[in-house]
Amino acid sequence: MSPEEARRLADVQGPSAQPPRPAPRHEHGGPRGLGEQEERRRRLAEAQGRVVAALVAGAEVPEGFDPERMRAQALSLIAKRRAIVARIRPDAAQAAGPDLAAEFAAYAAARATPPPGYRADADDFAAWLRERGRMPGDPAPRRRWWSRLPGRR
Repeated sequence: MSPEEARRLADVQGPSAQPPRPAPRHEHGGPRGLGEQEERRRRLAEAQGRVVAALVAGAEVPEGFDPERMRAQALSLIAKRRAIVARIRPDAAQAAGPDLAAEFAAYAAARATPPPGYRADADDFAAWLRERGRMPGDPAPRRRWWSRLPGRR
């Protein structure tokens, strides 16, 4: 196709019909700004890590965030964890009794980060209560759900 035909075709199909221009290149041969983009991503990941640490681990609130709002959000996250743990391990919630909120807040404050799941969080909280004498010793082994099916023992 001649340049003249290409121009006519581009006029008919509009500017989107033209092929994209290649990205400008560094002296290293890669697209310009790739290193800058990776650096921006690294800085963003570090900043996000500081925000998460302030919310779940009691770390210092990063600059630019309202400390009072971050504190309120951190308390909200602890309350959410506490409610889920109470549903998963009602025995632990019952053992803590009316002190559940205070006990769970102390448990959460004693950890750098929450366990990797709600079940682990609930079991860790129960163990924490046991260590403090707030809950009876090791729980009796529970039968698996499938062992209660008819014909299974």
